[in-house]
Amino acid sequence: MPRGELSKKDTPQELMVLNWVRDTGIGANPQEDFPPYVVDVYVPDLRLAIEVDGPLHLSKRDKKRDEIFALQGIETWRIPLKVIKVSYKEEFLKEFWKIVEKKIDA
Repeated sequence: MPRGELSKKDTPQELMVLNWVRDTGIGANPQEDFPPYVVDVYVPDLRLAIEVDGPLHLSKRDKKRDEIFALQGIETWRIPLKVIKVSYKEEFLKEFWKIVEKKIDA
């Protein structure tokens, strides 16, 4: 699937997060492939994987995946699906900008 296109697997919450990131002017890709994994939203300039964790996420498996990404220099930010709604945008953006500042200062 070409970069930037949404797959049928994207949830409304993933699309919301993707648009919030893009609204900042920082590019983001949906459903980015990192075989054998797929990241919900990937921000290449920050080497940041944003995972929207629904009921199917398994903490032990996710921890291993996060460790593999960390070895590649990719930070993972996990957000519970249930908190992502329009009213969460302000809190999301505060956290997002903290991550941006941390990456700039690194």
